[in-house]
Order: sequence, then C-alpha cells, then structure tokens
Amino acid sequence: MFQPRATFNKDHEDIVQKYMRIVKDAGELLKELDRSKGGIGADGTRRWFSIRTSALNLISRTAGESSIYYRALLEAHAPNTMHGQAPSVSVGIIEAAMTDYREGFMADTKLLVSAEVFTDFLVQAEVLLEHDYKAAAAVIIRAVLEDGLRRVCLSKGIEAKDRAGVDDLTQALTKQNVLTALQKKEIDAKRELANAAVHGRFSEYTKQDVVAFHEFVQRLLATLI
Repeated sequence: MFQPRATFNKDHEDIVQKYMRIVKDAGELLKELDRSKGGIGADGTRRWFSIRTSALNLISRTAGESSIYYRALLEAHAPNTMHGQAPSVSVGIIEAAMTDYREGFMADTKLLVSAEVFTDFLVQAEVLLEHDYKAAAAVIIRAVLEDGLRRVCLSKGIEAKDRAGVDDLTQALTKQNVLTALQKKEIDAKRELANAAVHGRFSEYTKQDVVAFHEFVQRLLATLI
C-alpha cells in the first residue's frame, strides 16, 4: 500500500537545491574515501550517516517510503565499506531521485493514495447505479470529482480555498493549464447534472447520464492522477 507523504511546505526549486546539496556533500565525502582507501575515521562516518539520513528524509517526503528510491537507499550495502554501507551506490540512488524529481517523473504518492480512495467511492457509486439509485450515485461522483480537483490543485501548488467548489477549482486548474478548455467544458456540463441530483431535480437527468458522469470522472482523474 502506498505511504502518504508528510506535509512539505517547500517549492520545487527549494527541493531540487536540497537534493543538490546532499549530492555535493556526498560526492566530496566519496573523494575523501577514495584518497584514504576507505579509512576516513569517525568524523567521516558521522558525516556519511548524516548525509544518508538527510537523503532518506528528503526522499520519503518527495517520493514516499514505498518508492524504489527510498527502498534502494535503505537497503544499499556492500562488504568492506563504511559500516556496511555503500556510499558510491547510495549517491547514485540519490542522484536518480533528484533527476526524476527535477524532471517531473517522480510519482506523487499523496495523489496515488487519493486515487485508491477515489476508486473505492466510484465502486460504491457503480453499485448504487446497478440498483437504480441514480441520485445517490451522482452525489458520490460529484464529491469524488470535487475532492479530486482540490487535491490536484494542492499537488500543483495552486491555491484552493476551503469553500471552493467544482467551478472554482476547475477555473483555477484551467488557468494554470492543468486542464484543457475541452475538459473544463465537459466538467461544467457534468456539474449541472450533479447540481440537479443534489437539489432533487430528478427529472432533469437519466440513469445513463449518471453512468456517463461516472465514466467521465474515472477518465479525468486517471489523466490528472
């Protein structure tokens, strides 16, 4: 199961710079290790574990403890190295994490956890539809859509007020080019259906409309998350 990240109030460039400092410090220590044939003493050992611990903390916050980077760094070891650790291998792992984060290839584990939750709720909506409870299903789907958009805003560093609804969130995401104009238009149309369900205007939509709403939200969140 994916592990959620701790709250991390730093922007992208700050995090990249922190990765770079860790890699630089580790690289300098590696050079000392090479020159001394592995005998850098207690101070070097202390510095290495400080670097490694800082890297594990940063990776856990940016990629999660279940990520390949965190697990590989945690398990990196080799005989005849600094207390069982393999600094050169570990630095390579940290560099890979930094590069993938900087280039946008690191999965957002917080969103992945959300995706699992959304799937559970969408399954509930599907069951309700099978039993012809179209209004209840539409309300659940709308809630998933709103929460999903809010989480994407937070993930992208886009301000989302506590009382912001689907319309506000959609506008914010479209303005930042996270959503396309076509996606916004589809969300606006589906939002009208959801509003009708919430306010008991059952004659304004059909079960098939809710099925289409369900499929749309599944596709949209799969694209965004």
